[in-house]
Amino acid sequence: MPITIIKPNLLTRRKETYKKLLEALGDRLKTDVALARYTTFGIGGKADLFYPAAKPDELIDAIITAQKLKVRFFVLGGGSNILVSDSGFRGLVILNQCRNIIADQNTVTCQSGAILSDVIKQACNYSLSGLEFAAGIPGTVGGAIWGNAGAFGKSVGEVLSQAVILTEKGEIKEVEKDYLRFAYRESRLKTTREVLLSATFGLEKGDKKEIEEKIKENLREREEKLPLHEKSAGCFFKNVMQGNKKISAGLLLDQIGAKGMQIGDAKVSTKHANMLINAKDAKAQEVKKLAQKLKKMVKEKFGINLQEEVVYIK
Repeated sequence: MPITIIKPNLLTRRKETYKKLLEALGDRLKTDVALARYTTFGIGGKADLFYPAAKPDELIDAIITAQKLKVRFFVLGGGSNILVSDSGFRGLVILNQCRNIIADQNTVTCQSGAILSDVIKQACNYSLSGLEFAAGIPGTVGGAIWGNAGAFGKSVGEVLSQAVILTEKGEIKEVEKDYLRFAYRESRLKTTREVLLSATFGLEKGDKKEIEEKIKENLREREEKLPLHEKSAGCFFKNVMQGNKKISAGLLLDQIGAKGMQIGDAKVSTKHANMLINAKDAKAQEVKKLAQKLKKMVKEKFGINLQEEVVYIK
């Protein structure tokens, strides 16, 4: 009979720590929460601790409390672009539900938990152009800026003007976009413990009907090319940068015959070779095995090392 190894919950090891967290965060702090339903992949085990933050002060308090008590944590937004381990997360998951959006003459300012599609809609309502390229990108503003998400040759870092972050020392700081050191699918936030609280996008006045049509056009193109109705985390691998030249990871994967490859219920989309999908009840381990197989095949055929765009959470 196989032996199942169950990793201990934080509570069983650090009861005093849990007590302090409960005192600080209140009864909305939950234990043993399954993370699969909070991810676009629909995959993932349980978090030891789970706290939904609906207001910026709740988000800040949760982060600072976790830091003081030396509790592992990560801030979860829309759940796209991540693959959560089958064994879950040993620590505190803070769900960012801070979603206010304010538009004025030339800018849209939003909290980091705002859904990106809602921000684009608000910009359109105010006849503000500049975010149309991001139509259809899933997730929150925080996640989009963290990974400098993009499409159609543009990225969110290009239209960001200012941001407010929580530093590693627990200070609230307003920064210009250069501070975030944007690069292809990269930002400073990936290498520090700083957390985005809000963002301001600098946009231009445009014709509302033209903006609406461009959004619809981009959505139609994404619909044609991507398996949007499947459970996935978005494009799994980064495109490859060789000097100033960008090589499509999807094209490389297409040329090794990746489409339709499957391990368990983890499958490469038949529509797009760089999209791994949860065909039914896939496990994170199956997705990782499939990803490793694809990387190996690309390396053998082209001598290129693919790097994941999707982040592994464990």
